Amino acid sequence: MKLADLYARSPVAVQNVFASGYGLRERVRRYGGTYKELVHELQLHQWATPEELQADQLARLREQLAWCGREVPHYRDQFRQLGFDPRDVTSVDDLTALPLLDKEVVRADPDRFVPDRNPPKLIAQTTGGTTGTPLRYWASVDAVRFNYAAYEARTRRWAGTRFGDRIASIHGQPIVPADDQSGPFWRRNLAFNQLYLSVYHLNDANLPAYIAELESFDPHAIAGYTSAVHRIAQHILESGNLGRVSPSCILVSSETLTPAVRRDMEQAFGCRVFNGYSLGELVAWISECPEGSMHVSTEYGVVELVDGPAGSEIVATGLNNRAMPLIRYRTGDLATASDEPCRCGRHLPVLSSLTGRVDDVVRTPEGSVIGPAPMSLAFQRVPRLRRAQVHQDSVEAIRILLEPAPGFSEDDAAFLDRELRKRLGTTLRIDYEYVDAIPRTSGGKERLVVSSLGRSPIPG
Repeated sequence: MKLADLYARSPVAVQNVFASGYGLRERVRRYGGTYKELVHELQLHQWATPEELQADQLARLREQLAWCGREVPHYRDQFRQLGFDPRDVTSVDDLTALPLLDKEVVRADPDRFVPDRNPPKLIAQTTGGTTGTPLRYWASVDAVRFNYAAYEARTRRWAGTRFGDRIASIHGQPIVPADDQSGPFWRRNLAFNQLYLSVYHLNDANLPAYIAELESFDPHAIAGYTSAVHRIAQHILESGNLGRVSPSCILVSSETLTPAVRRDMEQAFGCRVFNGYSLGELVAWISECPEGSMHVSTEYGVVELVDGPAGSEIVATGLNNRAMPLIRYRTGDLATASDEPCRCGRHLPVLSSLTGRVDDVVRTPEGSVIGPAPMSLAFQRVPRLRRAQVHQDSVEAIRILLEPAPGFSEDDAAFLDRELRKRLGTTLRIDYEYVDAIPRTSGGKERLVVSSLGRSPIPG
């Protein structure tokens, strides 16, 4: 029996043990080895001069490019065909000699992006962004630790919290069956001092229980998807429960944060909201400092802004992951650079605007509202699926457009249906339609959720 099946069949007390056991394993993987040294290095380096930051990033880039040219089949062949020699790179601007990398190219032959001579230990990951386009990729242990060191040094501590403080997390793992409307809708991970709350049960009937549990847990910080945290904040404001949940900070990510949504959350919880942007592919880290600027961590990746029909797209080159390095990777997200120095005194580059994917939400008959980020998790590990898009015109049903890849089978479809049911339950009708191509917006962007039931609470 798989651990996931055993977890699903276990009582809540045993599921809490499972959650803490998972936390213990991840604590070693994420926070072991060089993690503390990396945090210290990033904390010191945030005060470096612009010249020091540029020199450091260039050195990291040259080393990563040279390694890719030796060890990774895709880049070894590409560099040879283009006559590109990493030793000739004297500026990050020299990256423009290489083509942009689309997710489709990686998906078509992912093994060619994995080193074939001296591979590090590979950790399987998946990402779908919020587009419904799944991508399976690999991370090295070193890259995972660098990622969490960046979260500690450039997100948590900028917000006034740190690993080990009581944290309430509202993310997308299906820890509670979607059909279970009796609760509890959370599990405890003692290894992280964490209360993990289900994002799939946030409806009017259940929200009072969420508020009561958060009040009892008294988190130092709340972290989660923007739409999920905002849903709780709206309930607090509408029900007059100001002051019951009083963390020191809110950390949000994965979905676009607007000024109106920020105001709602800061009023409801009585603390600052800190925004963050990163990708599962480990190519960029952008986070909000105490003065409110969105800084690019230059040690994590090279961020280019490439002009396109919809605006300047974030194109990123990861500098730490050697399990599946991605160079000039197109994110589909838009940003604008700022030349104004930040009052915080850090010289890390600043983005004056950043817009991620913008989607509607899915609404269930039970009243739950599920944003695009947690919805995307259902599609991440589906074999042989190019893209998907969810359409909703009735609270009773959704229609899912599927753009299959060659070899997509009934087993793949059944796997997807199970993943969706974990998150949406069995009362919502799900109809599937196979299409040759998923439609895009007039600006050429992909959307995961298209609904006529009202706009998302996080419009961009």
